Amino acid sequence: MFIPRHPVVENQFCAYNSQTGDATGVGGVLCYAGSVLYLDVDATNEEAIVSKMIYEASPGFTPFGFAMQKVKTGYHSVHPAGFVMNGDLGSSDVIAQPSYSSGAINGTKEAPLGVAHLGIWDTVHYTAQGTDGTNSAYANYVPSAALLPGVSLYAAGDQAKVTNSDDISTGSDYNGEYSASSNTVVGKVVKGASIAKVTANCQNTTLYPIRIKLVI
Repeated sequence: MFIPRHPVVENQFCAYNSQTGDATGVGGVLCYAGSVLYLDVDATNEEAIVSKMIYEASPGFTPFGFAMQKVKTGYHSVHPAGFVMNGDLGSSDVIAQPSYSSGAINGTKEAPLGVAHLGIWDTVHYTAQGTDGTNSAYANYVPSAALLPGVSLYAAGDQAKVTNSDDISTGSDYNGEYSASSNTVVGKVVKGASIAKVTANCQNTTLYPIRIKLVI
């Protein structure tokens, strides 16, 4: 969930990065709405290509904006190119389409994606500084700080969520640390959440939106 609550800048001139391999499977999520993005300086033909701020990205990338849509892998490995599921109809999800090499499917090509700048948004795509995070299911994850109004937010190492943690990620991205790519402030909390609500949201038991102001 990533919903505008105030006039925003909707950038419609970007595309999500291409890739030749991915572990999410058919219809898997490559990037969630609300993820922090950076511009790829090595993009072919100097086009505006964006990727999410994940831990593996090389340090030095600057946060550029937020994904306005979810990006999913296409179904072209099991269905004809261009196929969409009934559940995709009417949604704003981006379904990545295949690229070709000598007639064979080579991977996923760049897919147009809306990018948000500034404005005030409601989102459930967040995490927070915490302790004892030992796996991707957040089984032992315990947030140690509430998200309070005025708190600065960074791009987290986990799925480029926003986080209030000022600890740099070391590769174990389940304690809410910010991405090793950048320590740039990307937003401010307008309406926050208690530790209990943050915990429930991170464990995906009950989703509690927070209201944030984008500053990029």
